[in-house]
Amino acid sequence: MSVNKNQIVSVFLAFILAVTITVCGWDEVIAQPIVSVKEEMGAWESVPLPAKKNLMQSVHTILLPNGKVLSVNGSSFRNTVVIDNGEPKFIEGVNVTNYDVINNTTLLDTKTGKYERIDSPPTMQYGEINDLFCSGHLQLADGNVLFIGGTGRYYPGGAFTGSRQVNLYNWRTGKWSALGQLKEGRWYPSLIPLADGKVVIFSGLKLEQPNQINQSLEIYDPKTQKFHYIDLTGVKNSPFNTKISDTDAYDSIDLYPRVFPTANGKLLITGDDAGIGGVLVPQSSKKSYLMSIDEDEDGKLSVSFEVGAEREETSKAYGTAVQVPNSEDVLLLGGIIGTNDINFGRGGKTADFPQGAKVSTSLQRWISPHKSGEKNGKWEIVSNFLDKPRANVEAVILPNKQVLVVNGGEFPEYRPVYEPLLMTPDAKALGGYTAKPMNPAKLPRLYHNGVLLLPDARVLVIGGNANRTAREKDGTLHVDLIRNSQTLFKFAKLKDKSGQDKEFTLDEYYKAPQSYFAEKDTEPFVPSEIWQAEIFSPPYLFLPGDRPEIAKAPERLKYNTSSSISVKNATQKGSVVLVKLGSVTHSFDYGQRLADLPIEDADLEDNSIKFKTPKNANLYPPGYYMMFYLNELGKPSHAKMVKLEA
Repeated sequence: MSVNKNQIVSVFLAFILAVTITVCGWDEVIAQPIVSVKEEMGAWESVPLPAKKNLMQSVHTILLPNGKVLSVNGSSFRNTVVIDNGEPKFIEGVNVTNYDVINNTTLLDTKTGKYERIDSPPTMQYGEINDLFCSGHLQLADGNVLFIGGTGRYYPGGAFTGSRQVNLYNWRTGKWSALGQLKEGRWYPSLIPLADGKVVIFSGLKLEQPNQINQSLEIYDPKTQKFHYIDLTGVKNSPFNTKISDTDAYDSIDLYPRVFPTANGKLLITGDDAGIGGVLVPQSSKKSYLMSIDEDEDGKLSVSFEVGAEREETSKAYGTAVQVPNSEDVLLLGGIIGTNDINFGRGGKTADFPQGAKVSTSLQRWISPHKSGEKNGKWEIVSNFLDKPRANVEAVILPNKQVLVVNGGEFPEYRPVYEPLLMTPDAKALGGYTAKPMNPAKLPRLYHNGVLLLPDARVLVIGGNANRTAREKDGTLHVDLIRNSQTLFKFAKLKDKSGQDKEFTLDEYYKAPQSYFAEKDTEPFVPSEIWQAEIFSPPYLFLPGDRPEIAKAPERLKYNTSSSISVKNATQKGSVVLVKLGSVTHSFDYGQRLADLPIEDADLEDNSIKFKTPKNANLYPPGYYMMFYLNELGKPSHAKMVKLEA
């Protein structure tokens, strides 16, 4: 009989209670407040598995203003398998000119747990491939979702080119539209919102040259629907013009770079990324950069750079990054050091990778100039902040300003980490946070996982990709695969823990996900895609007392003005916050921000709370936010969707 960690915790707490009763007596025990396991460590629930036609991972995961979750996957980096007389033949890649191959988009209603499959954009636009796999995406100020680039072409061995396509998803109508094309391809680009609603597009792989980084940026203006192209190779102090210390190599802005706005409108390029193997970029840079954007009287845009503060740790791939709630400080967590190859440590093997490559346990914090007194801020590091190495990890901001670190593995695609860490602000702690393990999830979440804060203050955890799924031409999907040096891939011969043969079925896997083992591997087998979502309820939802609820709130808020809401079960020392809707892919959420709304007056008899809206549109760009009220214990309400605008 297997015993999970929740059972162990429950038995341990029961033992402690029995000992306490013996030593102190029952009357003494019942006089003390009893803290539940959920209040200490949160709780998990599974979203029902989708219907067979809707089975897909969630590579690109976005919370919409209507509260539904948009999952966009494109071709999903699958392989083709042809089964002839029972013998499989694997062909690397899939035919992306076939609409059925790239048509992988769903809406999830988290209130009902129901999935709705919706149409993806067409496979061809402007005479070129239109595959949204590994695109960049971000909500515009009107809530519509801008998708930039994606996969232009797969090449055998793991090389890629980027797409020039620009797609827009209208959240009100559910329809897609094309917005033209970029000047160059972008595969793994980052999209960063500006105070005026424009979007800066960094990095990505080029269109015609496999695995070549695009050394430019483009700025999209939704008002004019025009793109401004800027070549960064000739810009002074840009990473492409800055040499790394003690080498002749120039720095780079790698794929899916982690970039954040600062209070004065500059963009902080942290140096971390989600780069891939085979792309020749330095793996020893400790540099960060601050980029300014200027617009002249004719509307022409230009950029300038300052070399920022040196980091304590070199650039990392597939760690996560988050802007500190109600602050311009930035946190970097985990990631791979010394290589950007997602295959690092697969099967526990690291010998064929650069010496010193490892997965980090660190928290690095960029402390803003305002707090540090340094012109370009400064970096501090807590080397062993995480309880274990974590790559492909995610961080989600909670309404009470805690940060939940979840998903990933001790290696990028091997040895999953099931226990989230709950980071709590602590001014006395190194890095400004303490961390505590939470109850473990049920399912492994490695590459291509997603995490979003939901309007009910729970956290959606979705996706996960440990290998390349095999697709038959009729659409049948196979996830019970392992890598093979002769045939690239093969169906795994799976066993139970005792070593007996065990047939793989989806029903059995999702019932007991750690009950399968591949040959010569002591770690539980992880399917190539995880198709069931889970939802985590943080400890704050189990705090005692009634949950506050926002009875009435404005639909729109203006910057730097006073407004009010009506709240049931409000308390004298409550708080109001805005959390921007999440837009996550490849271990980075391009949307989430948290702003405190200072309370000006609380009339509990009238249930009225008056507050001040944010001043700084650089840190809190226009768009849709979730408004939460939290009582004096930190128990949050359900959110109201509001639109913040100039």
